[in-house]
Amino acid sequence: MLKKIKRRIKDFQRWKARHRVFSWPSYGKWVEEIKQDKSQFVPFTDKPYQREEGDVKIFAYYLTQFHAIPENDDAHGKGFTEWTNVASAQPHFVGHYQPKIPYDLGFYNLLMPGVMERQVEIAKAYGIYGFCFYYYWFSGKKVLEKPLEYWLAHKEIDFHYHFCWANENWSKLWDGGNQELIFEQKLQDGDADKFLNDILPYIKDERYEKIDNKPILMIYRPSLFAKQKFLDFLARLDNLAKQNGFDGFYLTCSTFGMEEENPIEWGMQAKTEFPPHGMWNKCAEMRTVDRLIPTTNFIVRDMSNYIQNKLYLTKEDYPVFRACFPSWDNTPRKAWSKGWCFLLNDEQFFMWLTDIIQWTKKHHAKNQQYVYINAWNEWGEGAILEPTIRDGYKKNEIVKQCVENNRI
Repeated sequence: MLKKIKRRIKDFQRWKARHRVFSWPSYGKWVEEIKQDKSQFVPFTDKPYQREEGDVKIFAYYLTQFHAIPENDDAHGKGFTEWTNVASAQPHFVGHYQPKIPYDLGFYNLLMPGVMERQVEIAKAYGIYGFCFYYYWFSGKKVLEKPLEYWLAHKEIDFHYHFCWANENWSKLWDGGNQELIFEQKLQDGDADKFLNDILPYIKDERYEKIDNKPILMIYRPSLFAKQKFLDFLARLDNLAKQNGFDGFYLTCSTFGMEEENPIEWGMQAKTEFPPHGMWNKCAEMRTVDRLIPTTNFIVRDMSNYIQNKLYLTKEDYPVFRACFPSWDNTPRKAWSKGWCFLLNDEQFFMWLTDIIQWTKKHHAKNQQYVYINAWNEWGEGAILEPTIRDGYKKNEIVKQCVENNRI
């Protein structure tokens, strides 16, 4: 009962905050100015990227959430998708770029024919090599799988991909925590066989990315599982892959929850960075931002020192695939409290991506020169390469320039 009362108080405070903002006459006008500002707009390129031998392989993380599913209907209301949060996002401080409104495909539905085809057309024109699809799998229960099934069925979509098993709990808060769970992630006996059977049609697909006949499989947070049970799972999974004509899996994990762990000891071949994880304490909190509502609880971090001093070029004793993001801001998901925003301008994104491309060329064999970007379409976290009505294809153009400028 006490928890319910506290939740209602929080809901009321959130409502009050929104009411104060929407009753401010100049606020709505300011939001409209942000939406209509085209001074930074970059049109679609008239010189599409042409891949050359030796170019790094840029993979962008890809969220398959943008269609209604029964689980989200039950948890958030009929017809809910991430667009629900994105479209209602509001600026939290002076200069805060929100809402970010999609350009080109608009508020698309991933189940509509032609959407993924157009996404690939855009990505290829700007030097993106492939998508790293989030794969939601809970001991045989699959979620958000329909776009992947569409992709698999349409071989004419000529684009590389691989999976990242998003093995967190799935909660209403989108934080992988243990509150308001929709699906709990458990590693059970027999899961390796079920998992392999479910992904086998994908890894047999010629478009699925492989290293030396090993399908790349990223596992988001191995440390959520008991170590020995997880190692047994991987051993069985690897053996099953060999029984199906592969030389095992090429396994990587994200940096989230594994910051102090050696991936080799967890059965991995490498780590794949997943910013902003690992960055929280390296980017100073900005305490002087002009908040539109002084009592709000979001945090803004300045990335200037992080970029200027190249704090992303860390030293490890194991292989690492570097990653960056063009922007990151999860306030659309968090409404007026507990959100995070990392301030990054285009020049800093260019420098960050350029540096990790050069680092990759120096430290990885030619068949393992992968660089990741968070993300193609994480609109609820503000991590997007997809065009917006304000910027157009600007972020994509930066990616193309970075790849083309660093050819050897």
